[in-house]
Amino acid sequence: MSKGSDNLVTLTRKEVLELLAETKDLSGKDMRKANLIKIDFSGCDLRDANFSYANLKDANFRDADMRGTSLWSANLEGADFTGSNLEDADLDYSKLRGAILYRANIRRASLPIELIPREDIMASVETGCKVGVKRF
Repeated sequence: MSKGSDNLVTLTRKEVLELLAETKDLSGKDMRKANLIKIDFSGCDLRDANFSYANLKDANFRDADMRGTSLWSANLEGADFTGSNLEDADLDYSKLRGAILYRANIRRASLPIELIPREDIMASVETGCKVGVKRF
């Protein structure tokens, strides 16, 4: 694309898996609308990456650096964000049901509170329970 920047090219599932085999640095990469079900992004640098509309069901983001990442309208059902840094991330309109946010940093993150109550999200951050799953 313009200026020869590969960051402007939307990556496919195959390209993401090939990159992950070489590096944990996917910062600034564009993965919009990609089917990334069950991919292991644990420990990755995903700062300012774009996952808008991506299918990230059951993906692993444990201890990932996701500051400023766009997860706008992404499917995050069952994703594990334990210990990840989601500061300033955009999770608006994302599907978070069943996700785990245990000890994740969600400071200044845009949360999908229209879809899931903030209390459910905070309970997951504090206790590790799945978002939106009934607790007894």
